[in-house]
Amino acid sequence: MSVNFQHGALITRDAREALLQLKKLVDGAAEKIRLAERETVGLAIGRTKGDDSLKTLRDTAEKLQSPAFEAAVAEARDKVRSAVNWHLEVQKN
Repeated sequence: MSVNFQHGALITRDAREALLQLKKLVDGAAEKIRLAERETVGLAIGRTKGDDSLKTLRDTAEKLQSPAFEAAVAEARDKVRSAVNWHLEVQKN
């Protein structure tokens, strides 16, 4: 494998890793929403009381608006864009 293609493989792997990090954050948020859903059902059928579901939803919303989440989105976007650009350059040559 040429050095250029090794470089391309690394760029593409970096894009995948960035997306996996973002996926972890999104999966964590989805689990929190699932918990809020169960808490809401508990309220609806009278098994629980309180505002736990609202707190869970607010916590999730805050995480999705956090600098860490925004940074993960930006990094994933940047790494994927770099991989696409590398592949476009290869196709030109």
